[in-house]
Amino acid sequence: MQQENINLENIIDIIKKRWKLIISIVLAFTLVATVATFFFIKPKYEAKTKLFVGKEENTKNNSYNASDIQMYQQLLKTYTDVIETSDLVTRAIETKKLNVDAGSVLSKLSVNPIANTQILEISYTGTDKNQAKDIVGAITDEFVKTSKDLISNANVKVVETVRLPEGPSSPNKKLNISIGLLLGLIVGIGLAFFLEVTDTTFKSKEELETILGIPVIGEIPNTEKVK
Repeated sequence: MQQENINLENIIDIIKKRWKLIISIVLAFTLVATVATFFFIKPKYEAKTKLFVGKEENTKNNSYNASDIQMYQQLLKTYTDVIETSDLVTRAIETKKLNVDAGSVLSKLSVNPIANTQILEISYTGTDKNQAKDIVGAITDEFVKTSKDLISNANVKVVETVRLPEGPSSPNKKLNISIGLLLGLIVGIGLAFFLEVTDTTFKSKEELETILGIPVIGEIPNTEKVK
Protein backbone atom coordinates (compact mmCIF):
# COMPACT_ATOMS: atom_id res chain seq x y z
CA MET A 1 0.00 0.00 0.00
CA GLN A 2 2.85 2.34 0.85
CA GLN A 3 4.43 1.69 -2.55
CA GLU A 4 1.14 2.59 -4.29
CA ASN A 5 1.00 5.89 -2.37
CA ILE A 6 4.53 6.70 -3.45
CA ASN A 7 3.74 5.90 -7.07
CA LEU A 8 0.66 8.09 -6.98
CA GLU A 9 2.67 10.91 -5.42
CA ASN A 10 5.31 10.52 -8.10
CA ILE A 11 2.68 10.74 -10.83
CA ILE A 12 1.25 13.91 -9.32
CA ASP A 13 4.75 15.37 -8.97
CA ILE A 14 5.54 14.68 -12.63
CA ILE A 15 2.31 16.31 -13.76
CA LYS A 16 2.99 19.34 -11.54
CA LYS A 17 6.54 19.62 -12.82
CA ARG A 18 5.58 19.34 -16.50
CA TRP A 19 2.19 21.07 -16.35
CA LYS A 20 3.23 23.81 -18.77
CA LEU A 21 4.26 21.22 -21.37
CA ILE A 22 1.02 19.28 -20.89
CA ILE A 23 -1.17 22.38 -21.17
CA SER A 24 0.70 23.52 -24.27
CA ILE A 25 0.17 20.21 -26.04
CA VAL A 26 -3.50 20.07 -25.02
CA LEU A 27 -4.07 23.57 -26.37
CA ALA A 28 -2.21 22.75 -29.60
CA PHE A 29 -4.23 19.59 -30.27
CA THR A 30 -7.49 21.34 -29.41
CA LEU A 31 -6.62 24.25 -31.69
CA VAL A 32 -5.77 21.92 -34.59
CA ALA A 33 -9.03 20.00 -34.11
CA THR A 34 -11.02 23.25 -33.98
CA VAL A 35 -9.42 24.76 -37.08
CA ALA A 36 -9.78 21.51 -39.04
CA THR A 37 -13.43 21.16 -38.03
CA PHE A 38 -14.46 24.72 -38.86
CA PHE A 39 -12.28 25.49 -41.88
CA PHE A 40 -11.09 22.30 -43.59
CA ILE A 41 -13.79 19.64 -43.15
CA LYS A 42 -16.69 20.30 -45.48
CA PRO A 43 -20.10 20.07 -43.82
CA LYS A 44 -22.34 17.26 -45.05
CA TYR A 45 -26.12 17.30 -45.22
CA GLU A 46 -28.48 14.34 -44.95
CA ALA A 47 -31.80 14.25 -46.78
CA LYS A 48 -34.16 11.35 -46.13
CA THR A 49 -37.63 10.01 -46.71
CA LYS A 50 -39.70 7.11 -45.37
CA LEU A 51 -41.88 4.76 -47.41
CA PHE A 52 -44.62 2.41 -46.27
CA VAL A 53 -44.89 -0.93 -48.03
CA GLY A 54 -48.25 -2.68 -47.77
CA LYS A 55 -51.32 -3.93 -49.61
CA GLU A 56 -52.73 -2.27 -52.67
CA GLU A 57 -55.28 0.30 -51.54
CA ASN A 58 -58.02 -0.79 -53.93
CA THR A 59 -58.06 -4.45 -52.86
CA LYS A 60 -61.36 -5.74 -51.46
CA ASN A 61 -59.85 -7.01 -48.27
CA ASN A 62 -57.44 -4.41 -46.94
CA SER A 63 -57.04 -6.04 -43.51
CA TYR A 64 -53.79 -7.63 -42.35
CA ASN A 65 -52.96 -10.90 -40.70
CA ALA A 66 -49.65 -12.07 -39.26
CA SER A 67 -48.52 -13.72 -42.51
CA ASP A 68 -49.28 -10.55 -44.50
CA ILE A 69 -47.20 -8.41 -42.17
CA GLN A 70 -44.33 -10.89 -42.27
CA MET A 71 -44.46 -11.03 -46.06
CA TYR A 72 -44.26 -7.26 -46.47
CA GLN A 73 -41.50 -7.00 -43.89
CA GLN A 74 -39.50 -9.54 -45.89
CA LEU A 75 -40.32 -7.61 -49.05
CA LEU A 76 -38.46 -4.61 -47.65
CA LYS A 77 -35.13 -6.40 -48.17
CA THR A 78 -35.98 -7.03 -51.83
CA TYR A 79 -37.00 -3.41 -52.31
CA THR A 80 -33.76 -2.28 -50.64
CA ASP A 81 -31.71 -4.19 -53.19
CA VAL A 82 -33.83 -2.77 -56.02
CA ILE A 83 -33.30 0.84 -54.91
CA GLU A 84 -29.56 0.30 -54.64
CA THR A 85 -29.21 -0.80 -58.27
CA SER A 86 -27.30 1.35 -60.73
CA ASP A 87 -30.14 1.11 -63.28
CA LEU A 88 -32.77 2.59 -60.99
CA VAL A 89 -30.48 5.38 -59.79
CA THR A 90 -29.47 6.19 -63.38
CA ARG A 91 -33.12 6.43 -64.47
CA ALA A 92 -33.87 8.69 -61.52
CA ILE A 93 -30.95 10.99 -62.36
CA GLU A 94 -31.85 11.17 -66.03
CA THR A 95 -35.54 11.80 -65.37
CA LYS A 96 -34.82 14.75 -63.06
CA LYS A 97 -31.81 15.88 -65.15
CA LEU A 98 -29.48 15.95 -62.14
CA ASN A 99 -25.83 16.77 -62.65
CA VAL A 100 -24.37 13.75 -60.84
CA ASP A 101 -23.33 10.21 -61.76
CA ALA A 102 -24.92 7.02 -60.48
CA GLY A 103 -21.71 5.66 -58.93
CA SER A 104 -21.26 8.75 -56.80
CA VAL A 105 -24.88 8.65 -55.66
CA LEU A 106 -24.74 4.97 -54.72
CA SER A 107 -21.64 5.53 -52.59
CA LYS A 108 -23.54 8.06 -50.47
CA LEU A 109 -26.97 6.45 -50.57
CA SER A 110 -28.36 4.48 -47.64
CA VAL A 111 -31.51 2.33 -47.77
CA ASN A 112 -32.58 0.76 -44.47
CA PRO A 113 -35.65 -1.30 -43.57
CA ILE A 114 -36.76 -0.22 -40.10
CA ALA A 115 -36.85 -3.33 -37.90
CA ASN A 116 -40.25 -4.89 -37.16
CA THR A 117 -42.09 -2.39 -39.35
CA GLN A 118 -43.21 -2.01 -42.95
CA ILE A 119 -41.23 1.22 -43.25
CA LEU A 120 -38.28 1.72 -45.60
CA GLU A 121 -35.96 4.68 -45.05
CA ILE A 122 -33.99 6.20 -47.93
CA SER A 123 -31.26 8.72 -47.09
CA TYR A 124 -28.48 10.48 -48.96
CA THR A 125 -25.58 12.46 -47.51
CA GLY A 126 -23.73 15.07 -49.55
CA THR A 127 -22.04 18.46 -49.37
CA ASP A 128 -24.89 20.21 -51.25
CA LYS A 129 -28.14 20.16 -49.29
CA ASN A 130 -30.30 21.12 -52.27
CA GLN A 131 -28.78 18.37 -54.38
CA ALA A 132 -29.22 15.87 -51.53
CA LYS A 133 -32.95 16.66 -51.37
CA ASP A 134 -33.35 16.43 -55.15
CA ILE A 135 -31.55 13.07 -55.32
CA VAL A 136 -33.69 11.47 -52.61
CA GLY A 137 -36.82 12.85 -54.22
CA ALA A 138 -35.82 11.54 -57.66
CA ILE A 139 -34.95 8.06 -56.37
CA THR A 140 -38.18 7.88 -54.40
CA ASP A 141 -40.32 8.81 -57.41
CA GLU A 142 -38.51 6.32 -59.64
CA PHE A 143 -38.81 3.53 -57.10
CA VAL A 144 -42.54 4.09 -56.56
CA LYS A 145 -43.05 3.71 -60.32
CA THR A 146 -40.77 0.66 -60.54
CA SER A 147 -42.40 -1.10 -57.58
CA LYS A 148 -45.75 -1.25 -59.38
CA ASP A 149 -44.15 -3.40 -62.08
CA LEU A 150 -42.45 -5.72 -59.61
CA ILE A 151 -45.31 -6.85 -57.36
CA SER A 152 -48.81 -5.93 -58.48
CA ASN A 153 -50.58 -6.24 -55.14
CA ALA A 154 -47.98 -4.27 -53.18
CA ASN A 155 -48.42 -0.58 -52.46
CA VAL A 156 -45.56 1.83 -51.78
CA LYS A 157 -46.58 5.08 -50.14
CA VAL A 158 -44.50 8.04 -48.97
CA VAL A 159 -45.13 8.60 -45.26
CA GLU A 160 -42.39 11.17 -44.69
CA THR A 161 -41.71 13.64 -47.48
CA VAL A 162 -38.10 14.52 -48.17
CA ARG A 163 -37.26 18.00 -46.86
CA LEU A 164 -34.36 20.40 -47.22
CA PRO A 165 -31.88 19.64 -44.40
CA GLU A 166 -31.95 22.39 -41.77
CA GLY A 167 -28.33 21.95 -40.79
CA PRO A 168 -25.29 19.75 -41.47
CA SER A 169 -25.26 16.19 -40.17
CA SER A 170 -21.48 16.24 -39.93
CA PRO A 171 -18.90 17.06 -38.80
CA ASN A 172 -19.82 16.80 -35.13
CA LYS A 173 -17.99 19.90 -33.93
CA LYS A 174 -18.26 19.22 -30.21
CA LEU A 175 -17.11 15.63 -30.64
CA ASN A 176 -14.12 16.56 -32.84
CA ILE A 177 -12.95 19.25 -30.41
CA SER A 178 -13.41 16.90 -27.46
CA ILE A 179 -11.35 14.22 -29.22
CA GLY A 180 -8.62 16.77 -29.94
CA LEU A 181 -8.58 17.82 -26.29
CA LEU A 182 -8.46 14.20 -25.09
CA LEU A 183 -5.67 13.26 -27.51
CA GLY A 184 -3.70 16.32 -26.45
CA LEU A 185 -4.07 15.33 -22.82
CA ILE A 186 -2.94 11.76 -23.50
CA VAL A 187 0.03 12.85 -25.62
CA GLY A 188 0.96 15.61 -23.16
CA ILE A 189 0.97 13.35 -20.12
CA GLY A 190 2.71 10.59 -22.06
CA LEU A 191 5.46 12.95 -23.20
CA ALA A 192 5.85 14.30 -19.66
CA PHE A 193 6.40 10.79 -18.32
CA PHE A 194 8.77 9.94 -21.18
CA LEU A 195 10.91 12.99 -20.47
CA GLU A 196 10.89 12.18 -16.79
CA VAL A 197 11.97 8.58 -17.34
CA THR A 198 14.75 9.51 -19.74
CA ASP A 199 16.00 12.35 -17.50
CA THR A 200 18.80 10.82 -15.39
CA THR A 201 19.89 14.05 -13.70
CA PHE A 202 19.14 15.04 -10.10
CA LYS A 203 17.46 18.39 -9.66
CA SER A 204 18.03 18.80 -5.91
CA LYS A 205 20.01 17.33 -3.02
CA GLU A 206 16.76 16.13 -1.48
CA GLU A 207 16.06 14.03 -4.59
CA LEU A 208 19.59 12.59 -4.47
CA GLU A 209 19.24 11.76 -0.78
CA THR A 210 15.93 10.04 -1.44
CA ILE A 211 17.34 7.89 -4.22
CA LEU A 212 20.64 6.96 -2.52
CA GLY A 213 19.36 6.80 1.04
CA ILE A 214 22.38 8.71 2.39
CA PRO A 215 22.82 12.38 3.30
CA VAL A 216 24.58 14.84 0.99
CA ILE A 217 27.53 16.44 2.81
CA GLY A 218 28.62 18.93 0.19
CA GLU A 219 27.49 20.85 -2.91
CA ILE A 220 29.34 22.30 -5.90
CA PRO A 221 28.29 25.94 -6.19
CA ASN A 222 26.73 27.32 -9.38
CA THR A 223 29.46 29.62 -10.65
CA GLU A 224 27.08 31.49 -12.92
CA LYS A 225 24.92 32.50 -9.95
CA VAL A 226 28.04 33.56 -8.03
CA LYS A 227 29.05 35.94 -10.84
